Amino acid sequence: MVRGPAAVLGLLAAAQAYVFVAPELPIVTPVDLSIVLACAVGAAAVVACASAVPPLSDVPPLLWLVVLGAGILITALNVSDVGAGATPIETLGYAGIGAVFAAGLLSPSLAIGLPLFVAVVDVVSTLGGGPSETLANAGTTRPGDPLSLELPDWGTGLPAGRLGISDAVFIGVFLVYARKFGLRPRATAVGLWVASVAAVALKVWLDTAIPVLPLMAAAYFLVNADRIPALVRRATAS
Repeated sequence: MVRGPAAVLGLLAAAQAYVFVAPELPIVTPVDLSIVLACAVGAAAVVACASAVPPLSDVPPLLWLVVLGAGILITALNVSDVGAGATPIETLGYAGIGAVFAAGLLSPSLAIGLPLFVAVVDVVSTLGGGPSETLANAGTTRPGDPLSLELPDWGTGLPAGRLGISDAVFIGVFLVYARKFGLRPRATAVGLWVASVAAVALKVWLDTAIPVLPLMAAAYFLVNADRIPALVRRATAS
């Protein structure tokens, strides 16, 4: 996990620089490779920004202040229609909301049950025709759209894909639970990134809607597999 204000600011600055520079990077061919590559780097920036949030849960007033500040910036950036330029701040704000929720409900039962619940809901929603949260090569984002996190393509000025608000929120939730319940926060962050990239790759390969949250939930459990039994015992004892 991120340690220290300098490291947090460094991650946010790097993510912000990337989303602004991405349109100037060389175009990659074929198109499918370009989508997966750009989404992989963009998702890494999103998870890095979200990883800056869980340490703030140790100081709730500071966490609330960051969420409030991010909300104001999200509004301003989307009014200005900066597209992917808003993604790092949007991630910070939405992951912060997830962190507030998780910090307010620090229950071992929720740390186990919530990932399973949201995974099932996301699968049912997607199979029922709801929008997939990861939309690879989904076209231009609507101007001033704060409801999705744009992952910029290289050299085109278009989005390679998007993550939904719920993805960012639950990244914040999962990382706070990993931090608070003796799981592996860093491995969890890496697992969530891999899950996001896998969702994009499957969407490109299968050309069908792929729910992201089930893959994230699976990654959360897999990277912490040896520590989940202790968490289950805490849940059953409480």
